[in-house]
Amino acid sequence: MAKDFTNQHIVPKRYLDRFGIKDRKTTIIGTRILEKGEVKFFTTSTDNVGYIKNYYDVTDKDDPKYWEHFFAKEIDTLCGRDMENIIAKVTLSQWEATVLSLSDKETLSKVIVAQLMRIPESIDYVTGHIYPRVSKQTKQEITSLLPQFLLDKHAEQIRNMEFSPQYQKELVFNHTFETKNFDRYCKILQDGIWVIYVNAIYDSIPFMTSDNPVLVEGIGKTETGLFFNGLASPTTCIFYPLSPSIAVAIHSRYGILGIAGDKYDGKKIVLDEVNYIIAKNVKIMDQAYRHAFIPQPLYDEVAGSYQVHY
Repeated sequence: MAKDFTNQHIVPKRYLDRFGIKDRKTTIIGTRILEKGEVKFFTTSTDNVGYIKNYYDVTDKDDPKYWEHFFAKEIDTLCGRDMENIIAKVTLSQWEATVLSLSDKETLSKVIVAQLMRIPESIDYVTGHIYPRVSKQTKQEITSLLPQFLLDKHAEQIRNMEFSPQYQKELVFNHTFETKNFDRYCKILQDGIWVIYVNAIYDSIPFMTSDNPVLVEGIGKTETGLFFNGLASPTTCIFYPLSPSIAVAIHSRYGILGIAGDKYDGKKIVLDEVNYIIAKNVKIMDQAYRHAFIPQPLYDEVAGSYQVHY
């Protein structure tokens, strides 16, 4: 039991399995990594990528693996049969048919929101940018409320008072995944316009993914990411590949696409625009924490002579 949940996936393994090839008892996936400025390619099992050792361990609960168990039970299972059923519905439905039900949107929104908030990029942004501002403001408020004799006595303690990085991370998880907050974030996505893209050229140019697979873009903005664009902004578009051939894009009903929302919401649309697919692939690859994943047969073409088998 000591080794259980040691290698904690920051992206569900069941999700990654869809971008690989089944090989006996494991799934092999084509992987790209940027190490010390050098691009490397290799193939390996989905067990061996997309994880950080003990990343979700906490000290504020009786079970140090609390959040890893939470993700495994409440989120990662949704990437199994639930997502398979959604993909099957999309595959078997008619073109431009309304495919996604409210239940489907609820499932996918949970996976997407959890994915956005469980990655190191989000934790690092909160602890590196948001927390320092909040800490400074809180200290100013405390000093403004204290009488001078207490301030003289404890000013240095107040200035040096900080939460540890571990405790800050625990605060992020506790706040984000508290039921009321998590449901509110998911509802923002559920109320959006969901477009389902079926990649008509996935045999040659499939959707790629990474260990940071949710792309958050903003109209008129060059930077991607949740904290640069916001979850509820009318200009935000969220793009998330479900498999090498299927992806969903979520637009705000208060944005440009809102005027045609009913025409596209939950609909299956064929996509064969090479430049669009490549642009999304490149951005998802660029924002990877460590690993980007390239489905076959494109992997062999891209990796070429650089391919190394682990």
